[in-house]
Amino acid sequence: MIAATYRRSVATVAAGIIAFLAPSRDASAQNGALFLLQPFGARAVAVGEAVSADSTLGSEAMWWNPAALGRASRKEAAFHYSQTYIAKTGMISLVVPSNVIGTIGVGAYILDYGDQDATGSAGGGVVGSITNRSYLLIASYGTPVGKRVTVGVSAKLVMLNSSCSGDCGAVSSYSGLTSAFDAGVQYVLPTRLPSTIGLSVRNLGPALQVKDRPQADPLPKIVQFGATSRVPIESLKNAGASLDVSADYAVAPKTSIDGVDFGVGATLGYRDEFFLRAGYKQIPGEQSGPSIGFTLQRGGYALDFSRRFDKLSTETGTPPTYIGLRATF
Repeated sequence: MIAATYRRSVATVAAGIIAFLAPSRDASAQNGALFLLQPFGARAVAVGEAVSADSTLGSEAMWWNPAALGRASRKEAAFHYSQTYIAKTGMISLVVPSNVIGTIGVGAYILDYGDQDATGSAGGGVVGSITNRSYLLIASYGTPVGKRVTVGVSAKLVMLNSSCSGDCGAVSSYSGLTSAFDAGVQYVLPTRLPSTIGLSVRNLGPALQVKDRPQADPLPKIVQFGATSRVPIESLKNAGASLDVSADYAVAPKTSIDGVDFGVGATLGYRDEFFLRAGYKQIPGEQSGPSIGFTLQRGGYALDFSRRFDKLSTETGTPPTYIGLRATF
């Protein structure tokens, strides 16, 4: 009864936030801020991004739901790399927990679209090189409120840059800069089955203005909520193993990929050293598909790996790949 009440409450709050945040569509927007919809981290991708209620993500949590930082018990430094259809990304993060003030995290993210040739007028040869990159800096804070609730916030600096070197002629360089804010909450349900529900709201802030106000790009505001539970299988517990399942809804209202995203995932762990993950992400368009991944960790060091498979990966032969290296101390 209590669990059902809380699930209904979270769904009601999320629906209200979605209605409040939804901006009007601006046909002249340049969509430069849509890189904020890209997934962050190998563990989240492996379970279909169903991580809003996951309190074990460590430093990866600051990019999804900063409330999860409130459950961190050790310092963590991490480096993440990914290669997708459109770009390569690099991400670093550091989390420092404290019993007195809560947990603080900082991180930086770069998305590199690669260099493109700038050609001369009337089909001339290559005269220069165009570089396109997006950047994200983040500072997060999470803390428990009582025994069951954790809350968190993040402040972000969002940057976009396109530059041309060489004899670029009419090709102009440009840059954009704005700030954003995230907030989240997690609640451990008072049930016999170990379960947590979570809610995060991300990318609240002014539009990313590249040229002028009419062409400013509204940030893709995201509302994500879901639940995670540990399946009580006695044989797994006796063997030192565990099975966690999760499911999330995510909405990015009034972007070029309108619609509700739905993700499900499962994690099979063994002696807190090896984790096998699988998931499925339903996304409007051609990026829906399953994902797999694993984690190897020992002695305070961990390696995360995941891949997603969808229609685009089938056509290109290059499934998005995510790798993470973490150290806890």
